[in-house]
Amino acid sequence: MAHDGTLGHFLPYLLSRRLKAVLWPDAGGGRAALILIASLCVLNGVGMAFMLNREASLPEGFAKQLLFLINGIFYLSALLVDFMPTYRPVQRPLPDHFPVSGKYNMVTAFLLDLITIRRLILLLFLLVALVGTPHAWRPLGLNLLVLLSAATVSFNLRLLLSMGRWRHSLFALNLLCLVAAAGWLSTFITLPFATTALTTLAIAGPLVLWGVALAGLGEKFSSRYLATTPENKTANRLLARLSPEWKAYLRKCWPALSVALVFKVTILVLSSRMTAKHGDPLNGIFWMAFLPTISFTYVNNNLFGAVGAVAANEIARLGLTKRLLHLYLRLVGPVLLADCLVSAVALLALFPQGRWNLLGLLPLAAGTLLVLGLWGSLYKAKVISKSIDFTNMRGNASTLINLLSIASGAVLYFVPWWWVRVGFAALAMATAWVPIRRVMRNEGALRRQLWHNLKF
Repeated sequence: MAHDGTLGHFLPYLLSRRLKAVLWPDAGGGRAALILIASLCVLNGVGMAFMLNREASLPEGFAKQLLFLINGIFYLSALLVDFMPTYRPVQRPLPDHFPVSGKYNMVTAFLLDLITIRRLILLLFLLVALVGTPHAWRPLGLNLLVLLSAATVSFNLRLLLSMGRWRHSLFALNLLCLVAAAGWLSTFITLPFATTALTTLAIAGPLVLWGVALAGLGEKFSSRYLATTPENKTANRLLARLSPEWKAYLRKCWPALSVALVFKVTILVLSSRMTAKHGDPLNGIFWMAFLPTISFTYVNNNLFGAVGAVAANEIARLGLTKRLLHLYLRLVGPVLLADCLVSAVALLALFPQGRWNLLGLLPLAAGTLLVLGLWGSLYKAKVISKSIDFTNMRGNASTLINLLSIASGAVLYFVPWWWVRVGFAALAMATAWVPIRRVMRNEGALRRQLWHNLKF
């Protein structure tokens, strides 16, 4: 125990463990995915620095609007990650019987909450851009402050919700900071004094309110005052009307599916606005939202793992039969169809007529991803023991299959020749014959492998 009953040596230990877990996962696939994402982030940072160094050759005000857009993405991503589909509660990092004060626990919880892959990747992106363009330290430094402020306001709101203090004045003040951020990032307020006031409130407000919460509520940060999440009886009544496989699927996957839908709509709307003003600056991320890629990388590349009990029961009773293939199509098909319909409606409603030819990519991508999802669900299935949310959704499907899904979508979108796109999709869909043939033959090696993956 540390001096004066504060256990002061625990903080460096917990932070080092958290950093190690985030920056260097135990699984090799997780490390490979993290290295790939970090490499892409570095390239984006280099691209941002290159653009800022040649700001004079860009349309007037484009760089400034892009940096403002990054600030908006920071706020939006923080709220989506921490509040969709439900808020991520703040938990006391050390048990109550440890002789550590509530304030120490709150500080520790805040620091541990800051250390996530998303924030570290965004921080790397900004630092690379700052190294490449040191003269742009003011706007990029503002981006760094916004990244911290967005994380802080999210933590403040979740802390108050976790302690059952949503009627507290601090909750309203944090919401006021979010409103100020929305007003600052909008284009409706142009008065210099008002813009300065909103910027100060949006960035400094959450940090000040965190200090107030630490001073006023720190000693009450214990399990006695932390609220528990009530059971959602309405959702249970709705699930009771569904078939057993849909119950198992939605219980595990509805958080990830809803988050994928929010990401899709948000990116499509932002892309449409930027396309209307500056041509096509978000072309590099538009395709991931337009094509049904996100739902597969989050859920459907490991469908049998998501409905593990249903699939294991099917294998135990009948082995590998066409019923297993029908189960895959019954669950993935409607989700894939809805995903493509959202993309088609968004493209027709939000984008100019010159881009409507991209509708032809949807059936090609749907068939390709459907086959890759079948490969992943049969050969790379893994048990999912709890609902998929932002804290665990990245590791619930095969990293290899996810990377192949993303690469396939990129090939279909960026290759300019339609005959190559059609040939690539046809070749990918033709590979479905291999797993389908093995399932229809009830092949023992595949049956034992899938059974072992679903049970252990």
